[in-house]
Amino acid sequence: MLEYDLGTDFGELSHHILKKTVAITIASISIPFLAGVLLSHWVDVHPLLLGTILCTTSMGLILPLTKELKLAKRLSEMLLASVVLVDIISIFLLSFALAAAKSSLEIGFLYSFIAMLTLFLLPLLVSRKWFRRNVQNRLVKESYFDIEVRLAFALIFLLAVASNWLGFHSIVGAFIAGLIISEVLPKTALAKEKLQSFGYGFFIPLFFIFTGAKVNLPAVFSNVDNLIILLAIVAIGMLSKVISVAVVAKLTGLELKESIAFGLFHAARLSLIVAAADISIELGLVDESLFAMFVILAIVSALVAPLLGKYILARGTER
Repeated sequence: MLEYDLGTDFGELSHHILKKTVAITIASISIPFLAGVLLSHWVDVHPLLLGTILCTTSMGLILPLTKELKLAKRLSEMLLASVVLVDIISIFLLSFALAAAKSSLEIGFLYSFIAMLTLFLLPLLVSRKWFRRNVQNRLVKESYFDIEVRLAFALIFLLAVASNWLGFHSIVGAFIAGLIISEVLPKTALAKEKLQSFGYGFFIPLFFIFTGAKVNLPAVFSNVDNLIILLAIVAIGMLSKVISVAVVAKLTGLELKESIAFGLFHAARLSLIVAAADISIELGLVDESLFAMFVILAIVSALVAPLLGKYILARGTER
């Protein structure tokens, strides 16, 4: 099965925990998505696009938090698994929303969607022990050529191109490539350090630099109507996540502080929402003001939500 860092394996989750994880995932997606659709009647943006943007979350922000907080295994598994599911579903929703906003939802898109789902079976195939063992043995022998790093980037490029050719954004293919890489590459610190040095040291900073250069803050803060829309997007975007996830988490048996922390952690967004905003402005689906508002939402949620979640858990522990 798909395996993620910290040993989270959906196949190893107990039936009881899996049911709770699915319930939290549904709440984390459905209520914010509905809130975005309703808000879109006031904001000049396609309802499916705004709904998708509000239902995203950030695996990249949550993973380091689970290591730092040293949560109980049960809580860690539920949090990571639910965030991963939200991440995967949000990426597909984004592709669907972009196609709908561009009025390109035809029968061909259905075939492309089926083909894309088929690509998601590749990580399941490569997770087979015999396949993974043979590949890893070969990579270890050739490691002095840094072949594992070259393989990773080649796979990302190929699946990104395939995703784009099928009518989805390349981010979907890159995500699938990441799942395959996590299964195939040897779980060594050296391999992780090489990939992280490229990602965090070069590509990710460039992405945020180019995206930040497009943000037109005067277009937002010089207009009272835009300020009101910004406050509504941030408030609804945050509260719809926190309240929906917290309520469902509490109903599944978590303590109140844990439920609220889960809601806050799910409200943390960054990379996917910025990518969605960047794609939207490139396609002409949003103007500069809305683009800036989505980026501000990502920054506020990424800074505020994790800090509040950590604070609530820490206060609960002290008592």
